[in-house]
Amino acid sequence: MRTILYLVVFIYFSITNVFAQDSLLVDRKYFEDQIYVGLLYNILNNKPLDLQQKGFSTGFQLGFIKDIPINKKGTFAIGVGIGYSYNKYSHNLKIQNQTTEFILIDEIDYKNKFDTHAIEIPFEIRVFRSSTPVKYKFLRIYLGGKVSYIFNSKSKYSSLEENLKIIPLPYVNKWQYGPYVAIGWGTWNVYAYYDMNSLFVDAPITNTLDPNKLKSIKIGLQFYIF
Repeated sequence: MRTILYLVVFIYFSITNVFAQDSLLVDRKYFEDQIYVGLLYNILNNKPLDLQQKGFSTGFQLGFIKDIPINKKGTFAIGVGIGYSYNKYSHNLKIQNQTTEFILIDEIDYKNKFDTHAIEIPFEIRVFRSSTPVKYKFLRIYLGGKVSYIFNSKSKYSSLEENLKIIPLPYVNKWQYGPYVAIGWGTWNVYAYYDMNSLFVDAPITNTLDPNKLKSIKIGLQFYIF
């Protein structure tokens, strides 16, 4: 994990050096929203009716975005960066240890989840913001997209009779991408992201379940620190 964080910091400063000489920058001291933190809820999409989420499926993301103002007032800009994300999915979809089959759990007392760790590259079109060089609380509307690479994953199941842990998660689709939007005032912003790629690929299919159709929707709060 420490190596990943070093990599994120290194790439961020590399991006900063590249864009520091951009002729579009009007005021080199006027940059906004270059560090972000997100607290999210993960929703499984395209799932059959019998597949239910159980518990709270949390998500977390952290990263750097290089702010590149386009107009003189700095109210329109673009941003490109790098970050890290963690996502947990709690549900009744059990992954068997021996056969790596996907089955739906019909028990009552159990805990079951899978989680992922990813490096992500976000790109934003900062459509509007009412900021100034001395005004730090302002309205913002940001449209963006990101590409993520899952570098670590695991599945964990526990009940009174059985405990299973699988590392890495079988058939996981390591490349994820999709659009997102962030709208808010000051530090607080509503955030929504839609995964256009499926969570699994080439996973075994049954009569009632196709894991390869599962996608993710993330909603929550995005905090732009400074």
